[in-house]
Amino acid sequence: MKKEIVLYHGSENIIQKPIYGAGNKHNDYGLGFYCTENIDLAKEWAVSSSDKNGYANKYILDTTNLKVLDLSSPQYNILHWITILLENRVFTLKNDISKAGKEYLLENYSIPYKEYDVIKGYRADDSYFALLKHFLITLYLVKDLLKRLNLASLESKLY
Repeated sequence: MKKEIVLYHGSENIIQKPIYGAGNKHNDYGLGFYCTENIDLAKEWAVSSSDKNGYANKYILDTTNLKVLDLSSPQYNILHWITILLENRVFTLKNDISKAGKEYLLENYSIPYKEYDVIKGYRADDSYFALLKHFLITLYLVKDLLKRLNLASLESKLY
């Protein structure tokens, strides 16, 4: 049975065919071609400055034979998502407690996400990532982090 999903990619350019690996390796999920099922979000991503227009490129992806990681499924939690961000985003931790916290997350919540063709996960803009860094620095309780991030309002995106 064919499983198709409609995806959008926001860009300053029309991109007829997605190109894997042309982006920034330090994005949330590493190298990939980032898309969303939300056209409004793609339009937002398409315009990087107020003086340029952008495009919401539309694609239909057949996921029938693809390996899909869905971070919103029950076997995963916020710590799995945070760990993927920790593996890809670049930042400096200055104290031993923060470094130990990062190591703990990497040892206990890492997912072999690079084995998947598609990752459906949360969107971590810079403000959310700032909270995640603060989480490591101050060792927030996870429930406090969840409350602050309000994950219910995060948009999903695909990698």
